[in-house]
Formats: sequence, C-alpha cells, structure tokens
Amino acid sequence: FKEGLLPANPCVNLSPIKCAKVVRLPYSSIDLEKLKEACTCVRDKAIISFLLCTGCRISEVCSLNRSDINFQKGQCIVFGKGAKERTVFINDVTIMLLKRYFDERKDALPALFIGRASKRMTPQGIRNMLTTIADKAGVEHVHPHRFRRTLATNLIDHGMPIQEVASILGHDKLDTTLTYVYSDIENVRNSYKRYS
Repeated sequence: FKEGLLPANPCVNLSPIKCAKVVRLPYSSIDLEKLKEACTCVRDKAIISFLLCTGCRISEVCSLNRSDINFQKGQCIVFGKGAKERTVFINDVTIMLLKRYFDERKDALPALFIGRASKRMTPQGIRNMLTTIADKAGVEHVHPHRFRRTLATNLIDHGMPIQEVASILGHDKLDTTLTYVYSDIENVRNSYKRYS
C-alpha cells in the first residue's frame, strides 16, 4: 500500500498485537557477590566490575584499549551504536582491579581485555566466560546486557535523573532507558510515603 501497489491498506482494521510484558530483573546484590566469588582470576573480576559500573555494551567493552582508560579521572570514552561518542565512569574498585590486571599482563597488546592466545576478547568469549562463572556461582540468567539493566536500576534507585542515566547508557530516547529500569515495589512504597 505504501509503495502504491494496492489501492487500499488491507491491515487498516487489524488491532495492534498485544504481547505480555516480561519483567527483566536486574542482578541482586547477592547474585553479584556470588559471581565475583566464583571468579578464578583478576581479569574475570575486572570484566564483571567494568560491565557493572560502566553499563557498556559487550561490543563496546571488546573494542576498548588500555589507553582508553583514564585512571586519574576515573572514566573512559566509548564509541557506541552509530559511532556515537560518550563518557562512562569507572569506580574505585574497578580501577583497582584493572590496575592489578594490567600489572599481571606480560603482553604489549593494546586491547583492554585479552583472552586465549593473547588475543583481544570477543563478545562470544565474554559470554562464554560469564556462563562458566554463572554455572559455578549458581546464578541464573547471566548475560552481559543484564549488567546495563542493573546499573540503570541502581542509579535511578539512588536518585540520579533519568536523563543522566540515558546519557551514561548512550540512549537517545528516555523511553529506551525506562525499559531498562526495574521499579522495586519497596522503593515505590518508600517514595510514595515520602512524597504523599
């Protein structure tokens, strides 16, 4: 119809398809501790900590170099979807883990994280690593994107404006950020008491 091949739109009277919304939960603090305890090397701890504190997409993490990390400012520049540049922030624990990891490395490769055969880690390599750690830790539904969801939820819970959360995640639209945020009923109840 849009291309002018039909005289009328045959779908005009169809109702929109309704599908059940799946609540995607962030990691709990206990889940995160279990994952950290299940790590067998400082690299894996550094990756988990980096994913959690920056909210970076897995492809972004894999493309980063050591030189991209500014330890003094506690931040790094990330090139996200559509080659959009944004700044993400790194907390003190992650800085400590990254420094330990860099100190352990004997290579001169620029990649932030390396895997087998001293090559830059791939998204699949990080997924496989997380699956192994999750199995050992007994934590279900472990995947890189869930760290983004957890960061967004934690920042909103601590009072960060959603516009700033969207900036950290690299979202153009606030609606996208809202889909990442899980509203805990206790937090909603506390806010209701505070504002009512």
